[in-house]
Order: sequence, then structure tokens, then C-alpha cells
Amino acid sequence: MKKRKGLFISTIIAIALCIWVVYEATPFWHEKQKVITVKEGQSLQEVAEQMHAEELIKNKIFFLLYGKLNNLDGQIKIGKHHVSSTQSIPHLYKELVTSPLDKGIEVTFPEGFTTEQIAARLEKKGITTQAGFLKHAKTGEGIKHPLIQKLKDEKDIKYKLEGYLFPDTYYFKKGISPSEVIERMLDRFEQVHKELDPDSKHDLTQWVTLASIVEKEAVVEKERELIAGVFQNRIKEEWKLQSCATVQYVLDKPKERLLYKDLEVDSPYNTYTKEGLPPGPIGNPGKQSLEASLNPKDHDYFFFVVKADGSGEHHFSKTFKEHQQHTDHKGNW
Repeated sequence: MKKRKGLFISTIIAIALCIWVVYEATPFWHEKQKVITVKEGQSLQEVAEQMHAEELIKNKIFFLLYGKLNNLDGQIKIGKHHVSSTQSIPHLYKELVTSPLDKGIEVTFPEGFTTEQIAARLEKKGITTQAGFLKHAKTGEGIKHPLIQKLKDEKDIKYKLEGYLFPDTYYFKKGISPSEVIERMLDRFEQVHKELDPDSKHDLTQWVTLASIVEKEAVVEKERELIAGVFQNRIKEEWKLQSCATVQYVLDKPKERLLYKDLEVDSPYNTYTKEGLPPGPIGNPGKQSLEASLNPKDHDYFFFVVKADGSGEHHFSKTFKEHQQHTDHKGNW
């Protein structure tokens, strides 16, 4: 009996130890990009302490042990290295043992930016060409990333990767290829995906598409879940979503105010003429809109319209009659 009890306790300890080792050896989910400077005469121990203090690695011992076992401890290059908390220990060493570079070109993509806006900014920053980026983003061809296999090949979709190029601040090295830029952005999306929906319980395309609409419609942070709830109510009742943002997505140039004729544009993305969600996202949503679309507010609202006070907030209504009291009859709903 004592042997069984001892074996049980040993097994529990072994399992707990394995879980701890796996956790400590894996990178963080949240990304923190830093430029680490390795100084002349600095030891690997000191580099490890610096990276641990910056929350780039979880465990100094595992980091040092990997370097020792792979004879990398004496190969760290002096100079600046751009590293990330989401990189594995082998990838961190790969960066540290290569020739040091400057931190790269900084570029920020706001939440809701479309693929075309991202491409234009990349070219303006001198990172990669707009045409080259859009070519890869349209079909996903040439992109070596597991997320590509999860995306549906919708015939009416504008850009296959629209919605999955996560908006954030990045540092890209000079000469990086369009495909590498895309893969970095898809990596960031996957990190947020795993954080918000770790078991992948939700349909990816529907979730991100709804989030992209919420991103465009919401101005005030506290209203994201409310707006997501309005669209969910409309979907449940098989109403048209009637989102102006989906119309803006297919126009040659965005308009400050849509006209009735704009709402009749012939496109699968036009939710004034087509039922349900559009075939794909209409932009690249940030974390807050993705989260709001997973947790829409449960309410009875079916309409909303922006207030005239310049606050960016909306009036929410349960009935069309109530909604008419707030609308200006010029295309808002």
C-alpha cells in the first residue's frame, strides 16, 4: 500500500515537473519587441539576466543550458539585436549569433487598416513594394504559415489575408521580402487568436469578419460589445446587416457620407443588398474588436446611429420607429 502511495506521489510530482518545464521553456504569448545590446566582454549569463529583466525569456537556466549544450555560448555577436518575447529559445539564439543589425524600420498599422492601406504604408516606409505585398496578400501564394491552411478559398473574397494581418507596431529589417512581412503579421494574429480563443471553438472567418465590421463601426471603446450585439441580433433574425462600413470597403474612394445610390453598389460585400456577413473581413481588426465579437452584449437593440454631438458615441434603438427619432434620414441607420 505504501509503495502504491509512493508511486502515485512520484507520478504526480513527475507530471507537475513536466508541466513546469514545458511552461518555462515556451515563449510568452504576449509580444514585447526589444533591442538588446550585447557589449564587448559581456558574458552569456549577463545577456540572459538582461533578457529576463526585460521579460523576453521566462527562465534564465533553460536559456543558458540550451546555449551550453549547443556550443552557442561563445558565439553571441557584439552589437544590437532585435528580439521578441514570442520567439522560442532556438530562435533567440539564431538572432543573437548572427551579425548584429539596427532595430530596423519602425512601422505602425492602426486597428482597422485594410490590406491596401498596409501595403501603401510599407512602400512609403521603404520596406517593401505595394504591388509585391498585395500579390501575396490576395491569394496567400508563397506564404509559408500554418494559418493559410485554415483560411477558406472564397471565390468572391477581395484579399485572402484581409483580417489576419494583425495591426501593431513592427520593426522590419531592410531588404525583408513581402512574404516575410506577412508571416510576421500572421504570427501576431495567431498569438492573439490563441489568447482569445485557445480551443478554436469559433468559426475563424465569421469571427474575424464580424470583428472587422465592429472595428470600423465602433469609435468609443465601451460600445464595441454593444455594436457586436446589434449585428448578432440581426444575423439571428436573418435581417440584412446594413453596415455602411462594408459599402465603404468596395468603393474606389471612401466617402464622408454615403448616398442612397452608394448603398446599391453591386458587390458581395454590400450588406445592404446581401444577407448575412460578407465573404470575408473588410479590414484588419485589433484585439478589442476581436474580443468584443467573441463576447457580444446580450440586448434587444437592432439599430444604432452616431450622435450629432461629436462624441463618436451612438444612439441604440430596439425598434425602427424609435430609431427614426435619432436618424437624419441621409443613409445612417
